[in-house]
Amino acid sequence: MENNNAPAGCPVTHLMDLSNFREGAPYPLFHRCRQGPAVCWEAEGVSRRGGHWNVFRRREIDQVMKHPELFSNTGGPFLEETPPELLTPEMQSLNLMDPPRHRSNRSLVDYAFKPAAIRRKEEDLRRIARELIAAMADRTECDFVADFASQLPLRVICNILGVPEDERQHVYDIVNQSVLAQDPDFAGSREEGFDAHAQIIQYGTRLASAHREQPRDSLTSEILAAEAEGQRMSDHEYGLLFHNLIVGGIETTRNAMAFGLYELIRHPDQLALLQREPERIGDAVEEILRYHAPTVYYRRTALQDTELGGQRIHAGDTVICWLASANRDEHSFSEPEQFDITRNQREPVRRHYRTFGVGPHFCLGVHLARLELQIAFEELLTQLTGFALEEPPTLAVSMFNDGFKRMPIRFARRQEHPANQ
Repeated sequence: MENNNAPAGCPVTHLMDLSNFREGAPYPLFHRCRQGPAVCWEAEGVSRRGGHWNVFRRREIDQVMKHPELFSNTGGPFLEETPPELLTPEMQSLNLMDPPRHRSNRSLVDYAFKPAAIRRKEEDLRRIARELIAAMADRTECDFVADFASQLPLRVICNILGVPEDERQHVYDIVNQSVLAQDPDFAGSREEGFDAHAQIIQYGTRLASAHREQPRDSLTSEILAAEAEGQRMSDHEYGLLFHNLIVGGIETTRNAMAFGLYELIRHPDQLALLQREPERIGDAVEEILRYHAPTVYYRRTALQDTELGGQRIHAGDTVICWLASANRDEHSFSEPEQFDITRNQREPVRRHYRTFGVGPHFCLGVHLARLELQIAFEELLTQLTGFALEEPPTLAVSMFNDGFKRMPIRFARRQEHPANQ
């Protein structure tokens, strides 16, 4: 769509070029963009529409994401066009729905992710974390992503949903293919990623059928037995919901966990502080979630002509909300480019970062993610010490997700810890 009212352009041209993301989210470029117009037009990119609006600051991002009546989610989360067959009502997963349909579907599962319900998972979570540490501790080295950061959230969410152990690697693989489709280690193209998206829905549909035939102690069985307005969810409808639960349950936590340990290794004074004073881990988790946003951006599509950040947005325009940029917005945080685990004691970090989004699509699993990160670092830092990188970590190739696919580390046991005696 040509936009005759567009400004001269963003301070960085061709921002949506994969080469800008080879070293992860391009925070220096985001910094430059925040110094320019609050909302700016990028005329060229991978979008078939011929261009899109970029939004870099928290205030304007909130205006977009809090108003689904103006900016729809149904076009898909990526700048690339989602295949029409995945956008039909019959194939829309929760992250492709707008209210009120989104609200009614989310209500079927929302209760299971409330703080009180999540706290009941703490014992199981801690057991899994300790088992993973025990399995790698004697080796004194590991690939932290493969051996811990991916395994903890995978096992937790699969336990909750009742995914059989012998099927979990398959589920993990197709989730990676879906969200990391730009990385040749996982998929060959975004089109293959969309195919994996459909495979996740198909798997969730089969899982629902198995749980309906043989109910078991799982959230899947609970959801299938629940009623909304006198109706129960079909197997296929559960498959659509499963897509969001499994992708959200794995990706954010895995990436935040690896980034968190990476930054603590890079800041040994802050790592030492946490090992001396583990009661600070909760504050550290909030800074980890702010400093590296695992999901770099979300797309919205304007439903009508409106104004945003002084620019005239036309119905049908694509709007890209850069969550990673909002997390380092100078209007929200002091010295935002600094990693500081004590920041949460001085600033409302949790309220101002946008790692989990904002508005109706605020992350369903936010309380689970925070608890997993809290327990992971409690167990890691009390049982192990001497953390160091064996080699620089390898980033996944993606404009949408920011995270390591490999992070070799070495470490030692903390002999004074009771669990090691």
